[in-house]
Amino acid sequence: MRDHPENDLHSGADYYNRPRPEPHSFDELADQPDPLVEAERNRKSTRQAILYAAASIGVTALLGFLTALVARLQGGPLCDAGTATWLCTRSARMWWAAINTVPPVVMLIGCAVIMVRKLNRYERWMPWMGVFWLPIVPFTMWWLTVTVGILATESM
Repeated sequence: MRDHPENDLHSGADYYNRPRPEPHSFDELADQPDPLVEAERNRKSTRQAILYAAASIGVTALLGFLTALVARLQGGPLCDAGTATWLCTRSARMWWAAINTVPPVVMLIGCAVIMVRKLNRYERWMPWMGVFWLPIVPFTMWWLTVTVGILATESM
């Protein structure tokens, strides 16, 4: 059983996982999770983090497109003027910006909560840190720059 994780003494993939408390009795030792199950749970955590990052960007973009499409279908003076715009009224711009500010912030906070929960469950949490800082935070900052910028210009 060379493929069993407890026989792999050189892999550093889970080096940064929070170490489990040392068992102090035979019963505590027997209650430790199987290394094979733990390794599968760690691989699953990595896949979940990558899917979460893609979903957070995808959901935000899809909601932005759908709300813009609804605003475009409702029409308004800006669209009637013949310009190529999707948000046809000032209120449509305000509502679009207000609605679309929420998803990236919720997904960002959700990623942080999941990351801490994975850490406290002794599971692989580093991919969650990676997707938090690489795709999710920059995307959220960019998206909020757009939406809050629209809110700021419309409120003047």
